[in-house]
Amino acid sequence: MKVHALIRVAACAVVLHAGLSFAASGASDAEPAAAANAQPPYSTASDQIRFGNAALFRNLISSATLEQQSADEYAQILREARRTKHLLGDDNPLVKRAREIANREIPFALKWNDRSKNWKWEVNVVRSDEIRMYCLPGGKIVIYSGLIDRLGLNDNELGMMIGHEIAHALREHARDRLGRQQAAQLSTGTIPPLFGFADISSTPLGIGEQLLAMRYTPADETEADVIGSEIASRAGYDPRAAITLWKKIDARTRRTPNGFIWMHPYDAARVHDLMKRLPDMMPLYAKAIGKTVDQLPNYAGMGRFKKPRL
Repeated sequence: MKVHALIRVAACAVVLHAGLSFAASGASDAEPAAAANAQPPYSTASDQIRFGNAALFRNLISSATLEQQSADEYAQILREARRTKHLLGDDNPLVKRAREIANREIPFALKWNDRSKNWKWEVNVVRSDEIRMYCLPGGKIVIYSGLIDRLGLNDNELGMMIGHEIAHALREHARDRLGRQQAAQLSTGTIPPLFGFADISSTPLGIGEQLLAMRYTPADETEADVIGSEIASRAGYDPRAAITLWKKIDARTRRTPNGFIWMHPYDAARVHDLMKRLPDMMPLYAKAIGKTVDQLPNYAGMGRFKKPRL
């Protein structure tokens, strides 16, 4: 079936299945700009977790195609970073630290996506004041040093951040969003570059207006929070750190146009959702470090975690 025919079928399917979670997450694409900027409440996000279900529009872009596009763009990012002397070397402490955390987490990520077992995982750090990171489709991770340095992230917080971004890649959220936003361009056989930087220290380049404006949905963020926290907790990183991590990110990027917190919507309801999932995550973390939940120390002024009464 030709791509333009697939697009028509997909559009009809969304109308017929408007009650499903994937249809709700894409409704804003057809609405006025003001409505598109409004985010669904996080109170309903937990009901939209799509474990095991592929979103309809992902089928408009193959995983292999997106992974190759990502690998090409990742290579371009590294070339530009080297040219401008912003790519941190293998011996840099930030690079070693990030790679150690990612290497501990990756084995626990593979169960969430069969393709990830064959991904050529890479982690690189770019010297920049930006507070941002990506895990591109195919397992290519780019971290801006500003994320770590400006926020003062400890290993637990960085572990939660890497787990969260890995989860976005595993669940193919970019593929879903691109499938919706790029349908017209796909019908002509063109796909714009995914990520890139003119001035590697500041200005995004080559993303294209559609992807630059891409904002994860509450369902996407819930999936990434849950799956990312499980991955990081099993690798030995304290899930309570997700609370302090997102508080720091929110405080430093909320007023930044198209900043990190804009792409990853965050509010009090999401904090509540993170907190309510701690009883599931804490035993995983405790087991990973060879303790019981009752033996875990306090964390970041949050007090000692107590198992809920049944």
